[in-house]
Amino acid sequence: MSQTPSSGKNPVTGFLSKLTAKNWIAIVGAILAVVFVVQNRQSVRIELFFLNLNAPLWIALGVVLLIGWVVGRFSFRKR
Repeated sequence: MSQTPSSGKNPVTGFLSKLTAKNWIAIVGAILAVVFVVQNRQSVRIELFFLNLNAPLWIALGVVLLIGWVVGRFSFRKR
């Protein structure tokens, strides 16, 4: 068995060196999202007027975040 000589570059470090700040922020955000979901899997009871349901906490918080984002998006005035 003969081994081909490598050029001295590790493919992992080559890949990591090409990542930009936006890529790193996206990776960290994805890791935080996974940790958030894993830590908030317990079921909670949600009551709103006549509506009663049970859902995982991460879904309830995600829906509230999405509603807040939509409200903020539509209430922002362009100058």
